[in-house]
Amino acid sequence: MHTVVERMTKYSTCLGGLLLVFSLLAPTNDVRAAQKKLPEVTDTLPVVLEADSIDFDEGNHLATAQGHAVVRYTDLVFRADRVTLDSETNVIRAFASAGKKIKFQRHNTDTLTGDFLEYHLNDSTGYIEGAEGSSKVPYGAVYIKGAQVEVADPQTAHEKKWLRGKYLLGSAPDSAVVRWNGASYTTCKQDHPHYLLRSKKIVMVPGKYIVLYHPRVYAGSAYLFTIPFNMVVNQKPKSKNVVTIMPNYDSDKHLGLEARSTFFWNNGQLALGAGIWQEGMFEYQARVDQRVAPWLSLYAGDNHQYDSNTDETKSRPFWGAALAQSGWAMDIGWAEREKRSVVRKPGQKEYETTLWRDPEVELTSPWVGLHIGDFSQYARFKGNWGRFQETGVNRRDYQGDFIERYGWGIDYYTEYPFRLGAWTISPFLKGDYWNYGYKNDGSDRQIVTIGTLGVRASCGGFEIGSAFEQKRVSGRSAFGNGWDRNYDTDTFYQRVGVKIGPSLTFAVQGVFDLTGNKNELSSMGYVLTYDNSCCTRWELTVNDDLTDSNNNDWITLSFAITAFPDSRFKIGSENLSNPFGRPGGLAVRRQRYEPTLMEKDGTEQAEKAEIAMPQFDV
Repeated sequence: MHTVVERMTKYSTCLGGLLLVFSLLAPTNDVRAAQKKLPEVTDTLPVVLEADSIDFDEGNHLATAQGHAVVRYTDLVFRADRVTLDSETNVIRAFASAGKKIKFQRHNTDTLTGDFLEYHLNDSTGYIEGAEGSSKVPYGAVYIKGAQVEVADPQTAHEKKWLRGKYLLGSAPDSAVVRWNGASYTTCKQDHPHYLLRSKKIVMVPGKYIVLYHPRVYAGSAYLFTIPFNMVVNQKPKSKNVVTIMPNYDSDKHLGLEARSTFFWNNGQLALGAGIWQEGMFEYQARVDQRVAPWLSLYAGDNHQYDSNTDETKSRPFWGAALAQSGWAMDIGWAEREKRSVVRKPGQKEYETTLWRDPEVELTSPWVGLHIGDFSQYARFKGNWGRFQETGVNRRDYQGDFIERYGWGIDYYTEYPFRLGAWTISPFLKGDYWNYGYKNDGSDRQIVTIGTLGVRASCGGFEIGSAFEQKRVSGRSAFGNGWDRNYDTDTFYQRVGVKIGPSLTFAVQGVFDLTGNKNELSSMGYVLTYDNSCCTRWELTVNDDLTDSNNNDWITLSFAITAFPDSRFKIGSENLSNPFGRPGGLAVRRQRYEPTLMEKDGTEQAEKAEIAMPQFDV
């Protein structure tokens, strides 16, 4: 099997170098068969050489390019100090001089560098020694180093069993699959990364997946642990990291270890989770979502969870449909034995119960905004209807029967950011109104109104926020003192944050209970954040309950890789109340002033609280 190289067909001067065009001809059927894996095979496949000087040895069928050498073949680009092309075997070799690297690039995107490269044009395979590379992910880039890198087309990669075929679905026949041997992986761009993962094998399908086989986790140079399964990173925008494993702590279940994994397919996904706890409980979660129309998604799942009230671990299935169109959203859901937690008063322990929904319908309209300069107002409508049963209660005012509840409400938000010297000041007002009726004997009605007036201010590395929240309730719930009971409250929040180093921020938040004749400090919250502005973010939150009866103290530690903000390792599940954030779902406006950290954190928490199902591009 061989090819014939046509004599030099064109000379020109380009960027101080020479341009040489070779035509690789396929005179036999055998050769044509060997070239079928090449993209858009024709009788003529051009290879372009650019360099300061080019020599061609006709007897040995060898072209040598030296000095700023560049090889272009279809969508491939090779750059090196010296490049050779064997026109008989169709093999390209690239050599780097001392202190320099060769470069391999495809589709003008991801770039690989190394000390030596060999690439076979006939079957689109090759390898790079001393390789390094980077690849884009939704919120940054990943950096990979390895002793050797192999490159192959998807068909060859599958035949060599580099990875399972599902990761190659939808890959173009001419795309390059990259296998790293003895490699390290990180999203940190420092010469000495803050963290990294080491693996005997890392396979990358550009633009799709990066698969790490049983990676070992390091903090700096210190070994931490080995992940006992393959880690898959999804490079698609708006997708979550598909594998997480984390320790956790619960006041009832004590220490535990949880693992989560997500599997994607066309317009759908399956999310799985499992946890084992020190007290012997085993829990699992499963949820499947499938978009069946641009405006309609169906979901179903099961939460096998422990309930401290009954000291039982039971199955808690749920299913429903989510509709979205032009900013309108509707969720129709059924649930059995759903765990429901409600915080009724500041600093008070959560009220935990078991709820049945048969079904519940929730409707929200798009936010409507009015903007006059920096003054903005937003409002939206919301509605709710459902049949509910609360179990595990024994009260005279509620017998545990299904009760129909219906309601409507309005959300309101306004803000006016302005400058005062070096300070950015943002006064804001929030309103939340609900009017609930109950179809039992027709006499029960509950109206809940919540108003929050506050201000955010920042200057350099210093932030301060004050907010007064007032809740007023009229009427009563048909569930008595049950899951949807509300109380009158008056609460004042004071938060102060300061940057105490290049990467450290410390914040203190006090919550004052002013309800009735009270005037007491109910809790203090402390947040220490380490953000290296590079790749990682640590956050330690401590809540000190100062009331005499609740004893609601807790600690939460979270760790996030900033390139994958949706994948967060977290010990503990509690969060401080944050009245300072903008409501989730508001349209992002171009503002003259940078939002404060309180505003950003609040937005994230609000959005996570509102999103009850994985979001698709609708």
